[in-house]
Order: sequence, then C-alpha cells, then structure tokens
Amino acid sequence: MGKAKKPRLHKNQAAPTGLMDVNALIEQGLAGSAKSGTPIDAIVEQLESSVTEEKICGLQSLATICQGEVNLAEVVENNIIRIAASLLVDPDASVRHATAGALRNLSVVSVELCEFMVDQDVLTPLLALLNRYTFNPQWKPTFDKNMQDQMDEHSDTFLQAVNLLWNLCESTSDALTAFNQAQLLEPFVYFLNCTVYGKEIAIAVAQCLLVVSEENTSSWRVLAKHGLELSTLLALDGVDNATVLLRMVAAGIICNVPVLLSSHMSQILQAIAKTMEVNHRGALGNVTSMLPLVPQKDAIDLEVTDDAQIDDETEAQSHQRRRKADLPSDGELEVRNVGWLLQAQRIAAEILTNICSTDDDEWQCEGNDNMENNAGSDAESVCDYDANELNGSVENTDKVPVEVLEAIKSLALVEKLWQKAQPMAENVHQILVESEKGTLQKLDSLRISAMLCLHNLCNNITTDDLGGSPAVYNVWIDLGQQVFQGQGNVKLLEASTSLMRATLEHLRKSPELFKQMTENDLQLMLNGVIGCEDAEIRANWLRMLGMLGCLLPEPLVKLIIDFVLNTCTSEADVWVLAEALDSMMDIFADNDWYAIVHELGMVAKCKQLDRVMREKMKRDKRQLGDRYPAVSTVRTNLGRFCKYLETEMKNYKPNMES
Repeated sequence: MGKAKKPRLHKNQAAPTGLMDVNALIEQGLAGSAKSGTPIDAIVEQLESSVTEEKICGLQSLATICQGEVNLAEVVENNIIRIAASLLVDPDASVRHATAGALRNLSVVSVELCEFMVDQDVLTPLLALLNRYTFNPQWKPTFDKNMQDQMDEHSDTFLQAVNLLWNLCESTSDALTAFNQAQLLEPFVYFLNCTVYGKEIAIAVAQCLLVVSEENTSSWRVLAKHGLELSTLLALDGVDNATVLLRMVAAGIICNVPVLLSSHMSQILQAIAKTMEVNHRGALGNVTSMLPLVPQKDAIDLEVTDDAQIDDETEAQSHQRRRKADLPSDGELEVRNVGWLLQAQRIAAEILTNICSTDDDEWQCEGNDNMENNAGSDAESVCDYDANELNGSVENTDKVPVEVLEAIKSLALVEKLWQKAQPMAENVHQILVESEKGTLQKLDSLRISAMLCLHNLCNNITTDDLGGSPAVYNVWIDLGQQVFQGQGNVKLLEASTSLMRATLEHLRKSPELFKQMTENDLQLMLNGVIGCEDAEIRANWLRMLGMLGCLLPEPLVKLIIDFVLNTCTSEADVWVLAEALDSMMDIFADNDWYAIVHELGMVAKCKQLDRVMREKMKRDKRQLGDRYPAVSTVRTNLGRFCKYLETEMKNYKPNMES
C-alpha cells in the first residue's frame, strides 16, 4: 500500500484564486445575486457594441473579473463567455488581441472554468483564429526595440491564443480531441524555431505540445518525424531563464515520445542537471528585494463611467497608447523571468521522476477480490504475508537502468533535488505571500515536484546510492522539522510526509540512528495524526509510526500501538484504516511483544476492528476503486493476526515475565 503514482508532467498549474466548482458557484446562489445594471451587464453591452473601442474596453474589464468569485459566478450564469469567444474572429485585429488575452486570463482560474469555456464553444473560434497563422507561412513576428522588444500585436494575439489552447487541453479531454481533429500538431512544430518566432512563442507552443503529447499515441507518430527540431532545442546553450525553460520543455516532449526518449536519454539527463544547477534561491531573493518597491498597477475599474473619449486621436495613436499602457514594469519582467526558471526546474524534477518510475510503482494485485472470504487456518500467523509487497518496503537493489543510475550519481541529482525541496527564508516567503502569490505557487510546485521525485528515487534505488543511512536519516530529520514548524499548503505537507515515509523505509535496518528519540519526539508525530483532515497525510503518519515501532524500545512501541488502536476506532476512511492496521501488524514481524498485547487487551480490540473493517469495506467497496485489492489483503491478514494473537495469549503467563 502507499505506492506513488507517476506524476503527470503538466498537472502543476495551481488555480490562483482557489476557485470552487463552477456549478457550486451557481448552487450557492452567488450568481443569483446578479442584478440589472451590474458591471457584468455593462460588459456584455460593450462586447455587443459595433464600436471597436467599446469592445476593447469590455474585454479589458472581462480580463480582470477573475479576482472575485461573485464576478465569476455572474460570468458563468450569463452568456458572456460565448459572446466574447465570437470576438476571436472579429474583423478588427485589436479586438482579436484583447479577446485572446481576456479568455487566457479566465482559463488560468481553474479546471472547472476551462471545462465551462469548452462547453460554451470557445474552441470553434479559437481554432479558426489559430488556422489563420498555421496556413500563413509568410507570417513572422516583429519586435519593437522601443517597446521592450515586445512583439507586434498580431503575433501577441497568436501567443495569447496558444496559451489559451494549452490551458484548455490541459483541463479537458474534449479540447485535446478538438486539437487532434484540427491537425495543428505538425504546423505547431515549426513555431518552435525561436530564432524566427522568438522564445515566448516557442515556449508557449512547446508547453502546449508537452500537454497534448502525453499518452497521446497519435501525436507520437507526428513528433517522431521531428526529432531533429526537438533535439536542437534540447541542445540550446543559453543560460537565460527563457532558454532554460524552452530546453526543459523540449526534453519533456521527447520523454513523452518513446522512440525519441530511447535515443536522447543521456542528453536529457545532462539537461536536467544543468537546469537544476541554477540558483533559484538567489533569483527569488533578488525579486523579493524589488517587490516592495515596485508600484502596483491599478486594476481596471469594472464600473462603467461616462468619461469622455480621447478627442482627435487617430486609430494608430490609440493603438500605440494601449500598447504602452500594457507594457510590463521592470519588476513584472523579473517576476516572469523567475517564473520561467521555477517552471523549468519543476519540469526537470517531473521528467526525472518519470524516467525513474518502474512498471511496479503502482499497486498491482490480481485475484484478490475474494480474499475477504479466505479466513485462513488457525496455524497461519501474521507473518504469512509478504510484508515488503504490502507496505512498499524498499529492496536492496536498484530498479532503474544503469545509464540512469550512473547519471544520478555522477551529476549529484539527489543533492540538487534536495536543495530544490528546501523552504525559502521566512522573510522571502512573507514578501511572496504579500506581493507575489503567483510566484509563491510556482515555488511550492517546484518543492512538491522535487520531493515527489526524491520519493520515487527512494522507491527505486538503494540506500547506498542515496548517500547512505546517515544521509537519509538527516533528510528524515530535516523534513520532520519543516513539517512540525507548520506548512499551510496541504499538497506540500502531503509531499513532505510522503518523502519522510519513503526515507524511513530505508532506515528499517538502522535502529541505532533512533537511540536518541524520546517520547516527546514521538508525541509530535502522534499530534500530526490528531486533527489531520487529509487522508493521505494521516496515512503517511500512521505508516511511519508502524515503521518506528520496529526500531524503538518497548515503552515507545507500546505508546505507538495504543495510539494506533485508538485511532483506528474513529477512522472514517477505510483505506487509511487499512494503512494503520497494516503498519501496526508490521511491528509484530520481528517481535511478539507479549506483554504489550496482554496489557492493551489487543485480542478483543483487534477482533472488533476486524468486524468494523469488514463492514466498512462492504460499504465503501466502489469508492475504493483500484485500492480495493490492497485493502482486502490487509483485512484478510487482520483476521489471521487476530487468530495469531489469540493463540499466543493462551500460552502467555504474565507472572512469568522477567
């Protein structure tokens, strides 16, 4: 149990507002509060206007409304997205540009909103817009040195549209199907030429291809023909963060195509090491030293005013004025630059995770569906099952190819990953919380991916190749200190405890490292379980308690067993219950602990838990899904364990205990 699944390379785009489900917005009545004359109604009126400036003003307002759930609810309830989407093919280039930007802004809010946008038929005009570029081989971007080397409006429209398509394909299979049917893949490959189209367009197109090529066999046939273009990106020598990101996304695309991966493994591992060498902490420190000094741009007021239009302004002058107003500040450019680095390093960690994943990294168990009916004989003991198979204990053999293992060691990738997993200094973290939450989310995503990669390596390479037991123990201690200092991000806490659990698996044969552990230290872990609402995190803590029960002296072992028994009586999640009981039974693999069994009355308590687990399994069988075989195995072993305890207690005489 507790196996780690391979991460999907693109599933790290956090919703910046934490938007709830789109349907929930309506059901809770937030959308119902809309009244005539609201800003949303005014935006709709502007979008339907025949005046270009009116349309652009409405689109600019639409681009800002993702800041609040009430506004989003009104967007969902109204027909505004369908109306706006039609403007992607508006005759006016500036309207098309503003529309692509506004819809892209909305698409980063949440997966649910992306799904809603697809339902509102955003894809039809979006694909039509993109076809204007793919079927126009003469189109090339131009870059204005007087405008921070910003690309022309027509080219920036393409950039926004590609980012919108990327977000939609990442969120819903319907968008991916539409992409395949539109046959955009091959034309998109040519936009990877950053010397012609610039790095921003190449990055956006590459990130879109990274998403659409994952487990998409039809895309592999096309991409396999373009190995030269992708390997050229993989060989880019630049050290600027845009190049670092482009190189790493290209590596991700190659990894998605099996025939390309086999011939580029060495270059990919070198690219990962080169990306991980960049000091992200220094870059973040530089950004946070600027952030408090950077003036924040005023948000566009959603309220419609009757301000007079600027008189005597030509269309070209109006266009130039809008472009200047939209230019990013130096601080915003630096934030984007650091964001590229954090994304590149996250992707590097995810690529290495996938490369080092083996076929048995996910729980596989066939023929166990009827295990609950096999009670076993009285002679069978708890030791009859394969403990390593059940709880994911590491074996003293490497499971990754020799080429990959040698690269991991020679390039010091374990150490580099551990550096990326570390928290930032408190003052830097606080500035990000206050001034740049988007960057903080990218940083958290990097830390999570680094920890998950280390977790995967713990499952697939030996303790010695991880640096030896003392080094692994130090990682376990450092992680514990980070966790107990408090982390608000649940996903980060889950990744931290998962890695703690994986490192502890490597220390099963090193009890000497835990001689200094006290009851107070253990109590911190017990407190981690108490009040924890996340099932994955509870399971990680309980599994660790079971492993510690195999390493600590009897007084602490008794405390652990007593705690697990009491926790199990109130555990609602049958999968977590199985993890807890499995970890407790593991404690008895090498020691019978007769006195503890007797003093805690374990026979009766375990029989009761056996009945509880049987009932919960029947109730939650469908919800368990592919976890059912593993949980069923634990319940079968619990029945055997109960009989084993009962037999042993019949022969146990407390007054004979020395």
